[in-house]
Amino acid sequence: MDDPRTEDRPDDEGDLVTRRETRKLMERVTVRSAMLTGIFVLLVMYTLYAAATLFAPLVVAFLTSLIFTPLVRALRPLRIPPPVSAAVVVLLVFSIVVSALYGLSEPAMEWLEKAPRDLRQIELEFRELAAPMEKLRQARDQFALMTATDKGAGGQGEADMPWSPVEWLMSGTWSALYGIAISFILLYFMLASGDTFLRKLVRVIPQFENKRAAVETVREIQNSIAIYLGTITIINVCLAVAASLILYLLDVPNPILFGVMVGLFNYAPYIGPVVSLVVIAMVGILQFDGFYEALLPAALILGLNVLEGQFITPTVAGHRLALSPVMVFLSILLWGWMWGVVGILIAVPLLVCIKLVCDSIDSLGLVSEFMGR
Repeated sequence: MDDPRTEDRPDDEGDLVTRRETRKLMERVTVRSAMLTGIFVLLVMYTLYAAATLFAPLVVAFLTSLIFTPLVRALRPLRIPPPVSAAVVVLLVFSIVVSALYGLSEPAMEWLEKAPRDLRQIELEFRELAAPMEKLRQARDQFALMTATDKGAGGQGEADMPWSPVEWLMSGTWSALYGIAISFILLYFMLASGDTFLRKLVRVIPQFENKRAAVETVREIQNSIAIYLGTITIINVCLAVAASLILYLLDVPNPILFGVMVGLFNYAPYIGPVVSLVVIAMVGILQFDGFYEALLPAALILGLNVLEGQFITPTVAGHRLALSPVMVFLSILLWGWMWGVVGILIAVPLLVCIKLVCDSIDSLGLVSEFMGR
């Protein structure tokens, strides 16, 4: 007969270890520590939100430096000092970014100029589908007329001013240029510093065994993050090229602009592809007359995104880095709320970096398990 006491024993030693770690963690958590931790997190979030112009370029430079750190390290055996190799890498990246911005600026400005007129055209084409909402619109207009009597002529003149997408874009040009300049400066210093952080970490840790473990852990984290970010960047570049080719063959205007948009927005899973799909669907409706011809570009881009998200990225990047969809969505919402478009684009790479750090540190294994799929 089976011993009834064995019913309470876990079938796997891993489950037993997880239960012990969870029990130890719950024993350390008190009301006071939870409240202090919550206050600390809120203060950090408010600081990141208030000082977005400072921290956003810093995080972008940090993530970019992780991609090119192995390259700078690989050039060291050739007796090329890190400041020189870092300068070459930064100049190369800067040239690519400037060339891309210069090449896409003219079609982007042209498309933004036509955006209000095109949106009104789409509204006219879909007005029949929005007939049930006509009464609600009329009630809203009547309410606006009633509230407008309390305003002066000056307020009405400001309300009637048309929205200019070019002025809206140019209003944020200087802040964007400031962020790009700061990111490149920080990127150079991070790459030129080499292994300074590792050397300082070795000096701080007292025991030799801990020093060796710390160095190996940091190098493993750097290599894993660099491989992931580099792989995702290559996949998104290929996605942009494929999308541009598809849009070009379908005779969609500005195919390179919208192809780059597809690849760039793919850094934000779920939300980015949906935005790209909506934009390309609108462009197809404006460009083509037939129903199927208008939706064919969006359908092909959707299939391309599904192929990339469900097959290519999991196969190339590996299932070990699979993240919980809930955590991905919350990360995009959080960083998008704090830093706008930049936060949306770096939310998932930053979340992957945090997961890789938690994977390499035993005490943070529960956090990694919670973040994983």
